[in-house]
Amino acid sequence: MISDGQIGIALVAAFITTLLAFRLGKALY
Repeated sequence: MISDGQIGIALVAAFITTLLAFRLGKALY
C-alpha cells in the first residue's frame, strides 16, 4: 500500500525533474 507521504514525494520529484528538463531544454534551444 502506498502512503500519502510517498505520493507527495513522488509528485515533488516528478515536478523537479520536469522543471530541470524544461530549463535544460531552454538552455539547449
